[in-house]
Amino acid sequence: MEHLIEINEVSFAYDQEVILDSVSLTINDKDFIGVIGPNGGGKTTLLRLILGTEIPQSGTITTLESTDKRPLIGYLPQYQKIDKSFPINVFDVVRQGFLSGAGALKRFSKEENEKTADILRKVGMYEYRKRPIGELSGGQMQRVFLGRALVNEPRLLILDEPNTYVDNQFENDLYNMLTALNERMAILLVSHDLGTITSKVKSIACVNRTLNHHMSNKITAEQLNDYNCPIQIISHGEIPHTVLPHHHHKH
Repeated sequence: MEHLIEINEVSFAYDQEVILDSVSLTINDKDFIGVIGPNGGGKTTLLRLILGTEIPQSGTITTLESTDKRPLIGYLPQYQKIDKSFPINVFDVVRQGFLSGAGALKRFSKEENEKTADILRKVGMYEYRKRPIGELSGGQMQRVFLGRALVNEPRLLILDEPNTYVDNQFENDLYNMLTALNERMAILLVSHDLGTITSKVKSIACVNRTLNHHMSNKITAEQLNDYNCPIQIISHGEIPHTVLPHHHHKH
C-alpha cells in the first residue's frame, strides 16, 4: 500500500507548552481516517504540520513525491477568511484549485473549465457559478471551497470540521460524497460529529497531545480512556449510542 504521508515521532510546542508529543501516523492511499479529540488537544496543529505551515521541532514528516499531475493534498479549512468585497465569482474561486505553482496569470484549459463546472454540479453550486462570492451564505461558501479543494483531484483530501455552516441536506450529501471520493483518494476528516463519522471512516485517530491510531471505526469507552481521548458521546449507526463520562487529562 502506498504511503502518502509518514509522521514519525513528531513533537511541537508553542512557547514551551507541548502541543504534540512524539506523535506518529501513516496515511496510506485510500485511507479514510477520522480525527477526534478535545479542543486544544492538538488536532489543528497536526493539520498544520501535515500541510507544512508549521515545522516539527523534532521527528520527521515524509510526503509522497507525486509522479503525475495530481496534487498531493486538497484542504478544506474550518473557517475561510475572505474579503467579500473582492470581485470574484463562484466559478473563478473553484478554478483557483488549478493555480498551485502556476501563478495567478495562468490561462485555464478547456478541460480545467469543464472539471470546474463538473465539481460545481457535484457540490450543488453550478447554478450560482456567476454569482459574486460576497453574496453567498456561509453554507454556500463552504460548498464552493470544498469544490476548490477537490477540483484538481488530490491524492489526500483534508477536511477540518467540514459541516461548519452547512445545512442538514448538504451535510448528508457531503458524507455520501466523501464515501464515493474515498474510492479515488485518501481522506483525513477532523470532526466532533462522531455519530456520523464513525459510520463513514475506516479508522480513528485520537489526538490529545499524544496520538493513538485505532484501526477500526468501532471504538469503546474503555479504549478512548486508554487513548487519553476525553470524548463524551460517540455513536455507531443511526440509533445506538454510548454516553461516556468526562475524564481528566493524564500527565
